Amino acid sequence: MEILIAEDNTVSQKLLNKIVRQMGHNAILAKNGKEALEMLKKNNISMVITDWMMPEMDGVTLCRKIREAEFSSYIYLILLTAKDSRKDALAGFKAGSDDYIIKPFNHDELKAKIRVGERIIKLEDEHKKAGVQLVQSEKMASIGQLAAGVAHEINNPTGFVSSNLKTLSDYQNDITSLVIEYRKLVTDLNDCGLKDNYPSAIARQVERIENHEKEIDIDFIMEDINELIGDCKEGTDRIKKIVIDLKDFAHPGENKLKNTDINKGIETTLSVVWNELKYKARIKKEYGDLPVIKCYPQQLNQVFMNILVNAAQAMEEHGEIGISTIQDNGCIQIKISDTGTGIAKENLTKIFDPFFTTKDVGKGTGLGMNVAYNIIQKHNGTINVESTLGKGTTFTIRIPVDRE
Repeated sequence: MEILIAEDNTVSQKLLNKIVRQMGHNAILAKNGKEALEMLKKNNISMVITDWMMPEMDGVTLCRKIREAEFSSYIYLILLTAKDSRKDALAGFKAGSDDYIIKPFNHDELKAKIRVGERIIKLEDEHKKAGVQLVQSEKMASIGQLAAGVAHEINNPTGFVSSNLKTLSDYQNDITSLVIEYRKLVTDLNDCGLKDNYPSAIARQVERIENHEKEIDIDFIMEDINELIGDCKEGTDRIKKIVIDLKDFAHPGENKLKNTDINKGIETTLSVVWNELKYKARIKKEYGDLPVIKCYPQQLNQVFMNILVNAAQAMEEHGEIGISTIQDNGCIQIKISDTGTGIAKENLTKIFDPFFTTKDVGKGTGLGMNVAYNIIQKHNGTINVESTLGKGTTFTIRIPVDRE
């Protein structure tokens, strides 16, 4: 496989060249993005490893140019950067990079990411022969790997923050009890009838304490500290729930039948996509008493996710998304409705066709509902859509309780 390395630092370039050749690939070297773009036009390159900061043309611009160009085969892009903020990572992904590594990089990490690229490139080649579904499934698996990795990374700091808050709360209780004793001492000294006979040093100290209490509003502080700690605990509990839901949603590579509570799966999906929904829709839930069924839970969660995100995107302003579940005639029925713009009658028969989309160019692949349809078919179920322009859309999913 031909791998292009775009790196203006000679030492880094030689190191990357060595790693690529150790993995059995041929390396083509470029000193900047402009030079790299020219080499891409002349060579059959499958992967690009590019530095972010380079003269002539930086790595982010290079990624964007590659995605805008019409190359005959997919080029996997890995971005190297010393920038480590979430904002910078998102900028790289928006420009079209498939992955990124923070400098100074670990050799094993780079090799692992190249291997991921190898698998993606192989799948893209197979995709041309076998159709779009294989690639779409692998991309979802990659998203699952990313989600599970992010969940793991979030879990670690959340764990010690939560533990520290518990310790801080214990410390605060001890300090509060001590402050109460100090204040009681000052009150008792003032109430003993000897205030006018205090030694001058004691009288000044008592006065300073009383003035300082008034200045900082000690009663408010002691009350507010406990509330602040409580809010922080609530926040860490919320993060933990999101992490658990993210792991349940992702489970990369897991493709096994499991006994599943559909209501719980919908709740997990809502938690994961909540950021897409919260500013667009009010959620109305009516869950029925459902039996546990044997299914592929991560795949069904993907169906729920596609429908829910589409529902939010169909709303020009704020609206409502309704979710209901019931057991009916040997099936579990899930209805997801929205008050969005609706779908034209002539498009309803095409909604599950691959590559069909009514979204603007660049905003939809046209694969989401086709993937959803195939997943429901895999469960021996049905998925139907009803819609009225200007009023909204309702998807009805029916899955047999007994797969046989």
